[in-house]
Amino acid sequence: MFGLSRQQLIAWSAVGLVVLLLGANYLRGHLSAAPAPAPAAVTVGLKDEKPAPIKIHIVGAVAHPGLYEIGAGSRVADALALAGGPTGTADLTKINLAAKVADGQQLVVPEAGAPAPSGAAPAAGSSGAQPAQPVNLNSATEEQLNALDGVGPKTAQKIIQYREEHGGFKSIDELLEVPGIGPAKFEQIKGQVVI
Repeated sequence: MFGLSRQQLIAWSAVGLVVLLLGANYLRGHLSAAPAPAPAAVTVGLKDEKPAPIKIHIVGAVAHPGLYEIGAGSRVADALALAGGPTGTADLTKINLAAKVADGQQLVVPEAGAPAPSGAAPAAGSSGAQPAQPVNLNSATEEQLNALDGVGPKTAQKIIQYREEHGGFKSIDELLEVPGIGPAKFEQIKGQVVI
């Protein structure tokens, strides 16, 4: 082959093998080296926007009643902590600690033995036909809404869904935007609810 002897072929093969091994070793050293740091991500025109805080009025059996600012989406339990927590005479079984608070809401923390505040469920053993006090649309549970005249479980769920999707009710008239509540049903329940 091209006039090379067997010994010359073996020598050239050995040289080629050495070159190949040196090249592989060189590449392995470069490939195993720490990769260059990735360029920092650049955010253009986006801000970390937090929703504006809302204002609520906390009264009743709390350490420090008053007007407070709290983050949108906060729960009644968060608001209670903001007001210094309940007093020793507070009856927390009459309020829903998991309910979301809404801008402009008044949160009433009752004392033991006092009637349930607005938005609370009827007392155990009551007929439940009509709540003793108006139900707060922005904090009422499904059971409390179900106690309203003409409101069943499905409509109560739709009211809660509307409240969650729209950040709470701004007026009682918004009930007309809830699927299943027409003018007749609205007239039936409007005197039983508050914001």
